[in-house]
Amino acid sequence: MPPPGNRERLILTAISVVALLGLAWLAWSAIGWFGVGLLGLLVLFIAVRVELEGNRPVGHQMTPSLYAGQYRSEMAAGPKDKASRLSERMAVIGSARLATLLGGLLVVVGFGCFVLL
Repeated sequence: MPPPGNRERLILTAISVVALLGLAWLAWSAIGWFGVGLLGLLVLFIAVRVELEGNRPVGHQMTPSLYAGQYRSEMAAGPKDKASRLSERMAVIGSARLATLLGGLLVVVGFGCFVLL
């Protein structure tokens, strides 16, 4: 499936930001600024994990055949498939970086206000 177009991506980004702000408000009303900081840490953890995995299968360290099969299939792919895979990976990484930015902002605001207030 190709990545969404610019208009779809903008709408999905706006919906995601509004949902994250809604969750931050819910965390603030339930726990206070500490909850906002914890939500930011959770978002950061998930975003960094997605960025590091690179939309590849993830398994235990005891299953090296999973990784070997993935890299073998990537090397055997044609240039068109490689370009498609790279485009898809860049879209995922771009979204993960936006989530990392928003998660970091929530961490700074949440724990900063928790300590100062």
